[in-house]
Amino acid sequence: MAMNNFKIDSEPKIQSGFKTPDRFFDDFSSKIMEQLPVNEPKVISFYAKRKNWILAVAAIIVLALTVPIINKFNTPSAELDVTTLENYLTNRASISDDDLVELLDEEDIQKMKVDYKIEDKAIEDLLSTNSNLEEYIIY
Repeated sequence: MAMNNFKIDSEPKIQSGFKTPDRFFDDFSSKIMEQLPVNEPKVISFYAKRKNWILAVAAIIVLALTVPIINKFNTPSAELDVTTLENYLTNRASISDDDLVELLDEEDIQKMKVDYKIEDKAIEDLLSTNSNLEEYIIY
């Protein structure tokens, strides 16, 4: 078998079916750059940048104003009840009855005076039925 001489340049070539337009690659890069979005720098406002600091300062101010108010309402008052005051006066006070009478006005003494309208018969009946008669006699 003899081989035919084959020349690559003389034979017709198969066409691919795809064809690029004229001067396509000359302006290809400029067309792609036009289609890309422009990178704009991100704008950060002053308020957004300092937002955490502003919130922290506001929280400190709110706490500084509310803590004293809450403490004022939650602290128990130092009011004395009558029994505590009476116990103090009877047990620890160095004021005698005579000193108290001297400090009182005549009007105060009249206000403290109690007029018991009890008959002698009622007192005798109570004492005769009470078994602790000796205690009343001793004191």
